[in-house]
Amino acid sequence: MKNALLIMAFSLVSNLSILTAQDLAVNTLVSSSETNPIALAWDKTVHDFGEIPQGIPVEAEFTLTNQSKEVLLIKEVKTTCGCTVAGYSQEPILPGESTIIKATYNAKKEGQINKTIKVFTNLTDDFIPLQLKGEVIKE
Repeated sequence: MKNALLIMAFSLVSNLSILTAQDLAVNTLVSSSETNPIALAWDKTVHDFGEIPQGIPVEAEFTLTNQSKEVLLIKEVKTTCGCTVAGYSQEPILPGESTIIKATYNAKKEGQINKTIKVFTNLTDDFIPLQLKGEVIKE
């Protein structure tokens, strides 16, 4: 009987300490996200060119506004093919300020296009995808 009470008491204490540790982890996560919110606002993340003539480069602009409380740095902008070139400022973007990412697509092949541009910043571990869509038609 004494052993059964001892086992029950040990089990109860173990369960309480696990629950307390889980609550502490959740509260820490909520606190850190509230004190350092990451807010990046885009005017758009998809640009549809519609029909574009083959062999004539076209340009799209994406405006990014830093709505966080941190200084935003664009670390890198990658395109998925050699037919797309992206340009961006490497200057720090202060809270409340905006910048423009320009993408130039050189329409060499006929048909539907769906290209992705990957934007990497200092405020998130993941990239932000921007898309270019349209249809290249023969002149």
